[in-house]
Amino acid sequence: MKKYLALIAAILVAVLVGVVLFFGKTYKHDDRPIISDIKKHNEMMAGCMKTALSKHAGAIVEIEMEKEDGRPIFDIDIQDSDGKHWEIECDAETGQVVEDKLDRD
Repeated sequence: MKKYLALIAAILVAVLVGVVLFFGKTYKHDDRPIISDIKKHNEMMAGCMKTALSKHAGAIVEIEMEKEDGRPIFDIDIQDSDGKHWEIECDAETGQVVEDKLDRD
């Protein structure tokens, strides 16, 4: 019985260590961009939102800032009046739209 309990404990420890090693390195927020000029950031985000809505009139349902190829990007999701969802990626430094696609998920 003691061998059985020791085996179960060893398996549980191995699983927990594996989970920590697997998921610990890929934490989503580890590579968030650092915002040094908050005012400029907010102005650029507002401009990107305005540009995205001019391309696809509707409602912004999500906006996220992420890094893509080392560049800060605003990922803006819009639902239009037909219920379609659009994903617009806007360069957070230049304000230029770098991707505009129908989200099929």
